[in-house]
Amino acid sequence: MSTHSETSSPQSAGLTSLSPSRASDFKRCPQLFKFSAIDRIPTEPTVYQARGTTAHLALERLFDLPGHERTPEHLAELFAAAWSELAPVDYPDLFPDAGSERAWLTDSLDVLSNYFLVEDPTRVEPLARELDMTQAVGDMTIRGILDRMEETDEGLVITDYKTGKAPPERYAMSAFFALKIYALLIRIREGRTPDVLKLMYLTGPTVYTIPVTDAQLDAMQRQLEALWTAIERAIETGRFPTRTGVLCDYCSYRDICPAFAQDDGGLP
Repeated sequence: MSTHSETSSPQSAGLTSLSPSRASDFKRCPQLFKFSAIDRIPTEPTVYQARGTTAHLALERLFDLPGHERTPEHLAELFAAAWSELAPVDYPDLFPDAGSERAWLTDSLDVLSNYFLVEDPTRVEPLARELDMTQAVGDMTIRGILDRMEETDEGLVITDYKTGKAPPERYAMSAFFALKIYALLIRIREGRTPDVLKLMYLTGPTVYTIPVTDAQLDAMQRQLEALWTAIERAIETGRFPTRTGVLCDYCSYRDICPAFAQDDGGLP
């Protein structure tokens, strides 16, 4: 899922909006949220981000085709076409040479081909793809882009594509946090509670699904309201504590994080 930006400075009177991914950031580490959403410190794009963005666009366009044309060959062509559009604008200096780019394309197409191991796209007719959502939730405004929504035998299903590696099943529930927010937005907008949430990890591949209930979404709304209050308090006080963990090694802001500056004998 791609997302919109939120507030731009700690001096803001309050949040203008919050995306599910930024809400996840604050829940994981308030300092990460500050670097990305408040300070807006730019980070270098990665080959993994490029793969994810390009794959999302290719998968969106796959469903523009008639069912019988939704083949691995056409998806590979759509990925190559999407990359030719995105590369000059968003990733002009991502690769040091043409050979590195070709190797990345080969690896990316291998990952993308796994899609057909977990789903038959000829049997899927999405109700929405890359749905741009801006929705009031109490005093908040939540903004984001939902990958896909479809009606199946299981009911109303919200699907999120992931090109990264799936977490172990015992950690998978936390990965549904953002998707539960989208389910809440759909309930508010459509007056209908989604029945199933689906995380589709193409590396592997692995698919995790969970049922949705109104009680879960009521709890999510309360959690969002608490997060919103905590973020506004952090903006007012300028206090964004760090929360270290195993994901810190993969954080784009690790080198400037106060937690690790202290560890290295630098200034907090």
